[in-house]
Amino acid sequence: MKLYKNIILAGAALAVIASCSKMNPRPVFDPADSFAAFNKTSLSATEKAGKVQIPVTISSLEPIQTTVTYSVDTEKSTAVAGTHFNLVDPSAVLSFNGTDRTAYIELEIIPIEGVFTGDKVVVIKLENANGIKLGAESVCNFTINDLDHPLSDILGSYTVNGSATITFEKDATDVTLIHIYDIFPATQSFIGSSYKIDVVGQVSSDKSTIVIPLPVDTGYTYSNGENFKIYACDAEYIYYEQASITLVKTDKGYVCEEYGLISYIKGAGGVGDYFVPPFTLIKK
Repeated sequence: MKLYKNIILAGAALAVIASCSKMNPRPVFDPADSFAAFNKTSLSATEKAGKVQIPVTISSLEPIQTTVTYSVDTEKSTAVAGTHFNLVDPSAVLSFNGTDRTAYIELEIIPIEGVFTGDKVVVIKLENANGIKLGAESVCNFTINDLDHPLSDILGSYTVNGSATITFEKDATDVTLIHIYDIFPATQSFIGSSYKIDVVGQVSSDKSTIVIPLPVDTGYTYSNGENFKIYACDAEYIYYEQASITLVKTDKGYVCEEYGLISYIKGAGGVGDYFVPPFTLIKK
């Protein structure tokens, strides 16, 4: 009798499994759900780069044989075809051979040497994918970096007092300004990536001095209601409400002899790491 009951129960269990398998069939991937998209939506190269490739990849279980058309958005692009670049394939059609998931849009960059034109951007859009969809990343901004920037010889990386590294970066529109991001690594970590420590310097016409107006407000508000700021300070770590520091050019970089910088919150004190006077910047 017991054996009979066990057989009945086993049969019932098999029936339930069979029923569930019918209710929840194994999902089947439809090739039509595949999509084409840019690997990255922001890329760059210098004006001397020559031929560059911009990857477009089809996301699918198996490689697909298809074509994808693209175009240059002339209204949003600051780069001009025939002046700053050319499409290597004027037909603007990418062919996927069914073996490789990635194909490349190719640009031939036209260098304009000895003349500062500013960085130029080519905005490329994927227009249509034959038999599949376009992914969310269907627009790529490709920047052609001008090497003739008036501050090109002072831009780049510097060591601070022989240890930490900072970088002078150009301003997007003003050729007399430099930006120093993440000048205090530990402090940047304290306030988080939502806020950016951006110290801006005004470069003199002969590049002999860089004046940095202070304080710089990071936008981060501490629990006591005071904003986190970067101030000028003296050798005793006393901060100044309003003061600018001046970097003076040397044969190896720049030096600041009058003030240093301190990361400070009123009512809370110094935060993270800081530079103290004098500090020397040596170009790498």
